[in-house]
Amino acid sequence: MPLYQPPAFHSDSANCQALAARFPFATLITPTPDGPWLSHLVLLADPAQPGCLLGHLAAANGHAQALQHYPSVAVFQGEHGYVSPRWYHSAGGVPTWNYRVAHAHCGVADTVAGDALTALLATLTQPFEGEGGWHPGLLPPQALTGMQRAIVGFRLPVLRWEGKDKLSQNRHPADRDGVIAALQTGSDADRQLAVAMQAAAASAQA
Repeated sequence: MPLYQPPAFHSDSANCQALAARFPFATLITPTPDGPWLSHLVLLADPAQPGCLLGHLAAANGHAQALQHYPSVAVFQGEHGYVSPRWYHSAGGVPTWNYRVAHAHCGVADTVAGDALTALLATLTQPFEGEGGWHPGLLPPQALTGMQRAIVGFRLPVLRWEGKDKLSQNRHPADRDGVIAALQTGSDADRQLAVAMQAAAASAQA
């Protein structure tokens, strides 16, 4: 699954992993001879194996079996938003959409069960629950066993990262500054995109 990648928009592996950590709700795509499976789920880096992603799917979801036999791609979407040509200093511009995205090209998944599955679930919830929050150990044993039967926990080995930060790097600096200024007056999502554009501009000048 190639990604159209103009050189100006290239994002390296470290930036891809940082984006995935900040925006962990991913689209997981697993092509099979019968067609692709697509699921939307949280994927987090495995603390014990940083080159892998952890996740889980419902056992009734056929995707859980497919990813054990075929490679997958996990798509993480970062900041994004509309860009109006009215914001450019230069004339003759057209509308576009700025965005950041990271693709994790993964090998065949390994499944986890028993105590390892309980630990996986704790890893997936702790960043959102925080210290003292919910964790699977709070479930009665019978309920925990029932939940484990209902899901498939897995570890995806990441073979390579591919990222794209389309943040007006190909525009004149005055055009880029105009976009940033306009986004800073918009919604929270617009302001986050403006911050990402400022960071990209500063990185290019460093």
